[in-house]
Amino acid sequence: MSVSFRSTQAKLSQVLGNWALHGHRGTIVARRCYAQQESSLVQWPATVPQRIVSALKRDGIERPYSHQAACWRSLEDGNAVVATPTASGKSLCYNVPVASRLAENPGSRALYLFPTKALARDQESTVRGILSNADIHGQVFVFDGDTPSGQRRKIRAEASVVITNPDMLHAGILPHHTSWGGFFSGLDLVVVDELHTYRGVFGAHVANVLRRLTRIARFYGSRPRFVCCSATISNPRELAETVVGQPFELISQSGAPRGERSCLIYNPALVDPERGLRRSSLKEAARLTRDLVGAGLTVLTFCQSRHGVELVLRYLRERIEQSGGQPQRIRGYRGGYLPTLRREIEGALHAGEVDAVVATNALELGIDVGGLDAVVLAGYPGTIASFHQRAGRAGRRLRPSLAVLVANSSPIDQFLCQNAQFLFDSSPERALVEPNNLEILLSHLRCATFELPLSANERYGDLTIEDTDQIARHLMERGDCHQKQGRTYYIGEGYPASEVSLRSVGLDKFVVVDVQTGEPLSEVDPRVARHELYPRAIYQHEAEVYLVESLDLENRVARVRTTEPTHYTRVIARSEVEIVETVCSRDQRGCVVETGDVTVTESITGFKKIRFRTHENLGHGEVEMPRETMETEATWCTVKPRLLETLEETSTESLLRALDGLAAAMHHVAALHLMCDPRDLSSLVRNDSSEKGRIEPSIFFWDAYPGGVGLASRLYEDFFVILAGTQRLVADCACQSGCPSCIGPVFADTTRHVKDLVMSLARGLRGPHTVAP
Repeated sequence: MSVSFRSTQAKLSQVLGNWALHGHRGTIVARRCYAQQESSLVQWPATVPQRIVSALKRDGIERPYSHQAACWRSLEDGNAVVATPTASGKSLCYNVPVASRLAENPGSRALYLFPTKALARDQESTVRGILSNADIHGQVFVFDGDTPSGQRRKIRAEASVVITNPDMLHAGILPHHTSWGGFFSGLDLVVVDELHTYRGVFGAHVANVLRRLTRIARFYGSRPRFVCCSATISNPRELAETVVGQPFELISQSGAPRGERSCLIYNPALVDPERGLRRSSLKEAARLTRDLVGAGLTVLTFCQSRHGVELVLRYLRERIEQSGGQPQRIRGYRGGYLPTLRREIEGALHAGEVDAVVATNALELGIDVGGLDAVVLAGYPGTIASFHQRAGRAGRRLRPSLAVLVANSSPIDQFLCQNAQFLFDSSPERALVEPNNLEILLSHLRCATFELPLSANERYGDLTIEDTDQIARHLMERGDCHQKQGRTYYIGEGYPASEVSLRSVGLDKFVVVDVQTGEPLSEVDPRVARHELYPRAIYQHEAEVYLVESLDLENRVARVRTTEPTHYTRVIARSEVEIVETVCSRDQRGCVVETGDVTVTESITGFKKIRFRTHENLGHGEVEMPRETMETEATWCTVKPRLLETLEETSTESLLRALDGLAAAMHHVAALHLMCDPRDLSSLVRNDSSEKGRIEPSIFFWDAYPGGVGLASRLYEDFFVILAGTQRLVADCACQSGCPSCIGPVFADTTRHVKDLVMSLARGLRGPHTVAP
């Protein structure tokens, strides 16, 4: 072990010892040490040109890792998906094949897709370096929203490698493919990096963008191979085959070395046990980061929002200055920063000129940030895969490292504090994506017909000829398309890709405008607009607080002005669910669980005003908003009368409140299990009274997007696993009567009886089911 490695280990041990002496601020509730792993190296395959081998050896890469060579072999006759840990050298899995193809054929072309601009810029210099060192002629360009207009014609004409993102491919390249004819005709390889980020609505859109890409490539006579790279998830091959629409070979055994890593879960101390409130996770993350920086370690601190980044950055700089440090060596990194500033911060971090960076998930992905010693996470990032991805940003090669998850008061974070094995031992989540969501299909088939007419008997993606024709006829009925001599042409105005956001379903976004400056602040989805931009709502953006003056539903514009940050607002909404069709059903001793199609009607009737910091209710107001109806997919659980009879001494009011609490807790555990944002799901308790006056309650969970995106069907499959996790969450919570960390704040003033009743219901619903939690 080198001197620097021993020094890092000693510094980490010193910090951990100090934390153990200050338990009054919080508790290290769990610790897991991951052992060092040696590398598995192999010989260079004969298919890699010698000049590339020589160039890489000059850069210190004597031999490739076993998973890199396995990927290169797979790409010789098919597609490959590589799912290995962070910092395992995945970029060489695609950079070497691209360079090899260019060495053999200067007319070869490659397209790189990254989910963020920062990743694209980071890879640009890497690819150029490999080609230059191997004396291979090839022009490498990033093509995104920051690319100057004067350079775009040069890129279309000369680029051998184009590095872009799904949004730019969708709206900036595919609709203008006639200007890219030479590039598409030589397209040999498509790289899809950070595959695990393409899930849910975004993943469904990206899958359709890749369907359109494949369609255009075939029009120009090319059939490119695909190489996908992913963090460790449970279904990388399935996800790659769904997103790309082709067979893949999986490479998941990493040959890269890994240093010893310690992972901690730190739970800030309770300040209000009954309400479940703890010390601020942001302030505690800033304090822990200061301790690590003070010990001479380089730290990356992750926050869940832009606002969180700015708060932790301010807290941390203040603490560093108070302790005699150099606050200018603490930097922030998030979306919204100018590209030049982001590049400057990345370079400074890589060069060792920064002691700590406070960032959003913009630095979670594979940007090369040099040697980090520790990672601090202010709140659980939402998935096990993302946790390990962030933790893996520290400790490159065999260097020891530390990762600390600082929990907040949310149900998910407190669940992990009580059940650390779920985080440390569970298999990574399964990424869900449903490319054939009808609303998304309609949007992209419009785009596809604009790009190329739809031929008779053509199949779009994995749709049948009949289904493709049916959707095309629907577009004709809407006036978007026209059929001539068996071919379907787009006849609408403009180009439809400009109207389709890759991060929402269906309707166009709303624009938020500051009436004091006349400038647009942001764009939001229609659903978010209904819930956050009604008149007199408080809208928060970039740490500023705005009062909504008006919401123009017809023109999709919300007008806001700055106001004093005294309170925030929460919408009061009521949903009604009607079952359209039951697809599957499971009969359990305490309940019947079903899944199928539903119609959801939402009415927004008012809002609550809640004081910042204390969360005191300051009153409410009324809202006039049209009712909104949506067809989607749902899973629901109907409680059997025999279970209710065992609770016969319980009042109807207490029973319904307990069901509301159970639904709230299950909602959070389901989001954790399904690898989705809690806002992607909606839930309610519906009570259908029988003719005899008995209640017949059901708990509904539905996809919060028209047509559904596959969450409800997966929830149906794993319903009792999620219910078991909910039992543990509620049972392990330290509160007496319910709190925001378990069954919801609405129960903070009730008796212990309601929390006990939630547990009784959960046990009764599971019945004799023996699914392991």
